[in-house]
Amino acid sequence: MQFTQLDFRTRALYCGVHRRRRVVRCGLALVIVLAATPVAAFAATVGSTPLSLAEAVRLAEAESPAIAARQAAAESAEDAIIPAGALPDPQLVAGIDNLPVTTGDAFSLTDDFMTMRKIGVMQDVPRREKRHLRTERAQGTAARERALLTSERLSVRESVARAWIARASAERRLELLRDLEPRAQAQFAATTAALSAGRGSAADAIAAKAEQAMLADRINQVEREVDETRADFTRWLPEAAERPLGDAPNWAELGVDPDSLIANATHHRELLAYAAAEQVATTEVSLARAEKLPDWSVEFDYAQRGPRYSNMISLEFRMTLPIFPGGRQNPMIASKQAALAQIQAEREDARRMHTAELRKTVAAWRSARDRVERYEHELLPLADDRVDAALAAYRGGRGDLQASLIALGQVIEQRIAYTELQNTLGQAWAALHFAFPQEH
Repeated sequence: MQFTQLDFRTRALYCGVHRRRRVVRCGLALVIVLAATPVAAFAATVGSTPLSLAEAVRLAEAESPAIAARQAAAESAEDAIIPAGALPDPQLVAGIDNLPVTTGDAFSLTDDFMTMRKIGVMQDVPRREKRHLRTERAQGTAARERALLTSERLSVRESVARAWIARASAERRLELLRDLEPRAQAQFAATTAALSAGRGSAADAIAAKAEQAMLADRINQVEREVDETRADFTRWLPEAAERPLGDAPNWAELGVDPDSLIANATHHRELLAYAAAEQVATTEVSLARAEKLPDWSVEFDYAQRGPRYSNMISLEFRMTLPIFPGGRQNPMIASKQAALAQIQAEREDARRMHTAELRKTVAAWRSARDRVERYEHELLPLADDRVDAALAAYRGGRGDLQASLIALGQVIEQRIAYTELQNTLGQAWAALHFAFPQEH
């Protein structure tokens, strides 16, 4: 097959264009990679940054749908304050008065001198006291919504703190148990060496292997607990749930006297809304009593008659007549008074309940604080020394395997108990730390 000079030029031109396109594509890809590298590096850095408890609380508060709902409710109540005390909208009045329906003037709008086409405006004017009380009621409702918003914020803070603490405790438990794997492996190796030297028995090796398997089983169980706590954590921080946790705060320090929290129980977050609710109920009683006093309204009309007659204007005043209080106003007053008594009783019941809960939480916090300190300074170091001494004695032929197995089993249980106490201490700390608004 022969190619002409034109064919060679065409092929060369095609190859050159094709080569330039590949260079351009490669260049664009390189630019994209270089541009994405800082973003990817930044995302990786953020994803690996330890998540402190304080940051977790801040992020959860900013992202909480429950807080957003309460914020909207508070804004709605605030917007309703001004209209609550305003006069009702005026009413347009239009109609026909004195329209004849018999004789030759029937249904005529202009023949009879009494027939009038009327248009006017009417305004209801409730008493100023009632309008003032309605404003007070709206203000009380807004105050109650603000209190509920504050309570919701504190509740979210406590909930995410509890989730953070539960996850941190589970991860710490897993870490402590995994630290025991070398000891369990050394114990099994010691039984194997003793069996080879003719000092031990196959039963000892089997027992050591069983203890090693039991430790692995406990580790698997705690791994499941870690996964569960992380799943609970995603409810509050879906985007940051996979970040590693930072250092825990000192749960042994509350920053205040625990007994002062008990004495301050009336300012517990769950009681914040009761004061505003009681104010609203008191205003409702006053409004019910105000219904015994009459309101009034005014109406102005312009009436057009037939061309032979003059047009007219009218000015009318109306007044309500609350002359049957026994069957109307008095029962409503009694109803509002009963509602007020209900709120007062519920407030006192809630105060007693939360006072008792604070006492129990403070007692749990103090007990867990003292026990955690004892574990850290006495029980855990002694247990570690015991398992090491028992294993060393068995290796040296001065002790039996059973003592080493018992010591290892006890140190496993003590580490689990220690992390459970840490969780109890942290949970009690969170319950007390977020029970009150900052100003209290």
